[in-house]
Amino acid sequence: MSKEKQLWLAATDGELALAREILLDQSVDVNWVGEEKLDTPLHRACRFGRVEVARELLAHRNIDVNKGNRGRASPFSLACQEGHLAVAELMLVDPRVEVNGADKDGAPPFYFSCQNGHTAVVELLLADPRLDVNRALNDSLTSFAIACELGFVDVVALLLDDPRVDVNRPQKDVIGPLWFAAQNGHLEVARLLLASDRQVDTLKRSTWNRRTAAEQGRAVGLRNKGANDTEEVHHRKKTYGPVIADMIDAFDLDPAGERERLRRVPRTREFFIGRSFALMIFYADGFVTVPPKGPPEVRRLLEICARLPLDLQMVLSNRMFGSGSSIVKSRDSEPGFRWLFRSTTWERR
Repeated sequence: MSKEKQLWLAATDGELALAREILLDQSVDVNWVGEEKLDTPLHRACRFGRVEVARELLAHRNIDVNKGNRGRASPFSLACQEGHLAVAELMLVDPRVEVNGADKDGAPPFYFSCQNGHTAVVELLLADPRLDVNRALNDSLTSFAIACELGFVDVVALLLDDPRVDVNRPQKDVIGPLWFAAQNGHLEVARLLLASDRQVDTLKRSTWNRRTAAEQGRAVGLRNKGANDTEEVHHRKKTYGPVIADMIDAFDLDPAGERERLRRVPRTREFFIGRSFALMIFYADGFVTVPPKGPPEVRRLLEICARLPLDLQMVLSNRMFGSGSSIVKSRDSEPGFRWLFRSTTWERR
């Protein structure tokens, strides 16, 4: 196996000692491209969050810090895409790194951090004066718009606080961020937009179907389940699309009054919790047990969970297993993991 291939694998696996040893040989091509995604070793280190290996590679005199892979994404872009904050911080202090360098679709690193909801990386990039916050993809979709479309509330809140962000910039079909929020039933995103001090355009019509954001929200509330929609997505659109439409209509009638009302409404969150949450509850209440020959780590985990408050059980389940087949609705009573619960709605897939 060539030294280049060994370096590539060391960067992938985070084997720092091996990477250092190979880099002592100045004849090694540090920009060697592997077959997988045409990544270089620096791509691999950034993709998998190998910060110390990335540091060694950046120190090499022949390193190409902005080399693109198969999709023309730079190593820095991959760090932002995967949410590796330490690697992104390391790359940002290197003056050679192109902060706004785009891939084949025109997507800069900032777009990927917003698209994947990596709030800490978004905050890091916003603090860099070189950042072009409104740089759009080839199809004119902005980082702010994709955060609104996908419902990343914390990212949207960060961007709304930055005066550089254009909150109305549309995609090519004149689909703006508020339209995306209404289309996908992202109630909290719509509420943030309307409650902010920004001048949000509520009357812009899409050239795709000639609907305003309110009209689109009302339409998705009447629509049958789409072929590509999960039950959860369909439920969210059907439930909150019309609510967003009514909220926009009220805002159009009395912007100042509705803005104040929205600021007083406690923030509503939805957590999509899977069977793991039910298992924790049933174990804590004594309805299920772990067989004597069952995995001891499972029993230990459930014993720990059983001693946690209900809200922390929910948070733990959500963090470990992501979305599932039940919805727990709640309201923030104050910052942190303290909620006043509404009823729990169980839905079978």
